[in-house]
Amino acid sequence: MNVALVSDYSLDDYKDFGYENKWSTPKGIFNELINTDRVKKVKWYPFPEKLPNYPFVEILNDIEMKNFNPNIIFYMSCGPRDDSMFNRSVFPNSKLVVDLGDEPQTKPFNKERSENADIVLTPDRDCFNYYKSKGYNAIHTGHWADMNIFFPNEKYEDIYDVTSSMIGNRGSTVDYVIKKMGNKFLNKTDLTGEENATLYNSSKIIFQKSRFNEVTRRIFEGMATKKLVITNTLPFSKRLDLFFEEDKEIVLYSNKREAVKKINYYLKNEDKRIEIATNGYNKVKKYYTTKNIVNYIV
Repeated sequence: MNVALVSDYSLDDYKDFGYENKWSTPKGIFNELINTDRVKKVKWYPFPEKLPNYPFVEILNDIEMKNFNPNIIFYMSCGPRDDSMFNRSVFPNSKLVVDLGDEPQTKPFNKERSENADIVLTPDRDCFNYYKSKGYNAIHTGHWADMNIFFPNEKYEDIYDVTSSMIGNRGSTVDYVIKKMGNKFLNKTDLTGEENATLYNSSKIIFQKSRFNEVTRRIFEGMATKKLVITNTLPFSKRLDLFFEEDKEIVLYSNKREAVKKINYYLKNEDKRIEIATNGYNKVKKYYTTKNIVNYIV
């Protein structure tokens, strides 16, 4: 089969490199698609910010010129785009799959995309329930790790106690933890995937705090490097428990003091820390990788 992959990045990168120069989630999907026996050809179409329907016009042109006829159009949406051509009337012979990115925060942009798709992939349980209530063919995927990038790398030593790559204001909890942990805590941002993986591989614990009560992608990527992940407790409706078992595969905290207490506990109890990290790694490796997502759609 043939797959058209649509994702959000600059047109200059597309022209210069064929796809994004730096690592991205779509790049991991692209690499997995081209290595899948069931896929004959993959073509990657860009979606620059200010060009309405650009990739879908390009796909339609390729179909009409008989250059490329996709069995699947896999649209990895990212924020607000004029994408009205992503619908069955324009592409009646292609299966339309949409990955809705970082929901729930992107949900307002996803109404028409979901309605027009044959398969809807979402990481968020509340959004999944909403799409199912509308009769859409939704799959609650959670996130996934590109294990060509995020994997245990023994050449790095655990030189940091706690690391994170959180962007944006995460509230007083994070400020409190950073203050209490001092130079034991390192947060670095604006990283490529490889740089992020190096940071995680150089630490003992990976710390997370969601901004939107979301299941963050960094949980999965952190576990993929075989490190203990500690993150904030989410509302039950988010069903983080469907992915990871508390105190067996992941560590949760309910407030800032509990976060510091648990971090210090697992820094002192290496065997328990490694046990939970290993369990989380095994779970991600088995269920939550780019290969699993590709298997969903092809």
